[in-house]
Amino acid sequence: MIASIVTCIVGCNSGAPDKQALHVLACDTETGAAKIVQSVKGIEGTTYFAIDGEKKNLYSMISENGKGALVKFALDAHRIGAMTKLAELPCETPCHVSLTPDEKRVAFAAYSSATCGTVGINGRDLRTFVFPNDDMGDNRNRQQKAFAHQTFHLDPAGVGHGEMGVVDLGCDRVWFFDPNTMERRKDLFIKMAKGDGPRHALFLPRSLNKVLYLVNELGSSVSQYAFDGATFTLMDKTSMLPDGFNRWAPDGANLVTKAAAIKSTADGKILMASNRGYDSIAFYEVGPLGRLKLRNIAKLAGKFPRDFELMPGEKFMVVGHKMSNEIQVYAFDRTAYTLTPVESPIPAWRPLCFKFL
Repeated sequence: MIASIVTCIVGCNSGAPDKQALHVLACDTETGAAKIVQSVKGIEGTTYFAIDGEKKNLYSMISENGKGALVKFALDAHRIGAMTKLAELPCETPCHVSLTPDEKRVAFAAYSSATCGTVGINGRDLRTFVFPNDDMGDNRNRQQKAFAHQTFHLDPAGVGHGEMGVVDLGCDRVWFFDPNTMERRKDLFIKMAKGDGPRHALFLPRSLNKVLYLVNELGSSVSQYAFDGATFTLMDKTSMLPDGFNRWAPDGANLVTKAAAIKSTADGKILMASNRGYDSIAFYEVGPLGRLKLRNIAKLAGKFPRDFELMPGEKFMVVGHKMSNEIQVYAFDRTAYTLTPVESPIPAWRPLCFKFL
């Protein structure tokens, strides 16, 4: 049975007047009511973060003298405790952080410098890789160079051997690495259509349907790749926008909307992806072979939904309206694929990462 009151950690963008980086949100899974019960101040730029399996440690990055640093926060009694600095990085603050499946290393992707890497959870044995600017996409405003946007991991219990994927938005590709050495797996890669601009990936190893889903920020679409353990094969690419919607501004050079996060329900039967500009979440039914069928594009009440997460029990969804500076809870109807706002939004500086304990 799921407890009625659960805890959600919220990561925020840098730039808050009082440098509020992390919040603790108490959420009622039966009513959808939520409130901030703790805020960590004075720390710049935690953004995305990862929590270990025992829910005792939160790993993130902070900005320190123009460089990124790996830090760890203790978690105790549903509150965020002291911060420990683990390692300095040779790049700017990463835009994404994850833990390797064995939870022995922290993986990161730094967007502007196209740097990715891993470091031990003790802060030792830093390994990095910098993407070359050798195959840029055709969006001249956004793909001038390589941009490392996310790290993710193939399920070692399903297919693969714990390879780490890194999404490169600038060059429309995903490369894979040994997370312990950061040696590239040159036989394993994905090259996407120019201008897709992949942002985040989600690997669903359900039964025989080992499928990697990539949300394309610039294309506002979701690409689906079947994985047989050695090769990724494109199955389909599905739009996140209504028929006839023009992604381009009148100048023909800038996008009026761009995709952000990709998630699934616990059973893997519904896939969800957010769009910023056409502020919405697209809901897809995951078919028998892992193919997607668009069921609804739910418009949201706020601006620029960068990240979202379903509460345990999946009756409600927490969404960060980044440019509205607020967190909004929505009632989630998984039969109708709809979202309905619950209560008033909760003020928070540019929320962009949510994880429930």
